[in-house]
Amino acid sequence: MVTAMPGGRRRIDRVMAPEFLVGLSELPMTELRERRQTAMQEEADLSYIRRMLQGRIEILSAELDLAPNESDDDLVRRLTEAMVSHAPAPGSSSRHLVAEPTRLAERRRYVERVIADVGLSDVGSMSPDEIRSAIARLDEQEKLVSRTRSEVHEIIDTLTTELAHRYQGGPVSP
Repeated sequence: MVTAMPGGRRRIDRVMAPEFLVGLSELPMTELRERRQTAMQEEADLSYIRRMLQGRIEILSAELDLAPNESDDDLVRRLTEAMVSHAPAPGSSSRHLVAEPTRLAERRRYVERVIADVGLSDVGSMSPDEIRSAIARLDEQEKLVSRTRSEVHEIIDTLTTELAHRYQGGPVSP
């Protein structure tokens, strides 16, 4: 789901394939723009998965910090505060998102499979060591998604640079 398979047919497979960036200077503008949009769409989907995993990690971390006499309402309040405090300030991102995540149900199922793999069906019955182990495995998945996302950022940057060169060097209409 978040890593490319050589010769695969998924969007991530196409975007990450070496031939996706071959011969950019010879491509028509429409094809170049389409490739950049495809890569940007994949980045939006990876970003969505990453945020979902980070949310699960926050929930588990808050569970570890839960005091014995703390209520569920207290936990919800602390989680809300934690998520708001980690939210980026408006305009703080170095990238302007021009794509919304797609295939949300598929993305959720991926995260649900990851969660099932780490055994999070009943967090309340888990020991602190089991929770820490689950956090570590979710963190591993989040890092994998982040690495792939970073590679997609490089692809987007390459495509954007080619578009910028064309705009600067000739009669190309935006």
